[in-house]
Amino acid sequence: MEALKASAKDKPAVSEETGARPVKTDYEMTQEQLAEIYFSAAEKKPQSPPPMIIKVIERPGIASVIPWIITSIAFLITAFSLFSTKRVFVDIKVIDEKSGYFASAEPPAAVVEPEAPVDPGATEVSMRGAMLEGAGRLKSEFSNEGLMLVNTSVAPFARASVQMAPTDLSDRKIVFYARGVRGGEKLGFSLKDKNNNSAFERGKVYPFPDGLSTEWRRAEIPLEGTAKEFNPRKVISMRFEFGSNVDNKAGDTVYVKDLRIV
Repeated sequence: MEALKASAKDKPAVSEETGARPVKTDYEMTQEQLAEIYFSAAEKKPQSPPPMIIKVIERPGIASVIPWIITSIAFLITAFSLFSTKRVFVDIKVIDEKSGYFASAEPPAAVVEPEAPVDPGATEVSMRGAMLEGAGRLKSEFSNEGLMLVNTSVAPFARASVQMAPTDLSDRKIVFYARGVRGGEKLGFSLKDKNNNSAFERGKVYPFPDGLSTEWRRAEIPLEGTAKEFNPRKVISMRFEFGSNVDNKAGDTVYVKDLRIV
């Protein structure tokens, strides 16, 4: 390649004597052609055609907005249903607060407070700490003065159990006072011994067969003729039934006080 390049530079363009171009041999002509082809190709820079740029612009259509519209509508419906149909109930119970009804010095006019007879050897049973179960747990209350038993619709039964140490109730009777708010409410009463045996054949008795009155009424439950398996010397529970299982309606309220063993 160096020889071809030097030959191309050193060749005379025109003869000095005749003024004509010298005659070239086939070999020289071939070398010149090869030199022209090679060096002309080397001096030229290859030029590639400019790339073609295609820009695609997508215009948003109604189809791309439909999913967002559906999602927004569903969210609004859900939020509306939650805030319009759901209610939150908060049950607040203050310990050691006296019931307004039992603590009142002047009971309502509809209530006639009878004078409690003097029962010799009577033992008062505290109803504080009574265990509320079933439909009686939501709104019922207990205090040292007595029980306010409210039946609700959250369960088919409602009861309040007064627990105590094993107590001998042989040849004794249970005495308490009860009243209803509207009158006609039912109240069942049962006793359990240490072995969970009921004192009564059908499990409970009804001290007020015709229903409660709006006035205080005295109940006396003797422990005579109890079930054979019941042990009256080891009684551990007194239970008041006031739910729908004793034919009370939701909202029926019963008051009980002055629970004593005579």
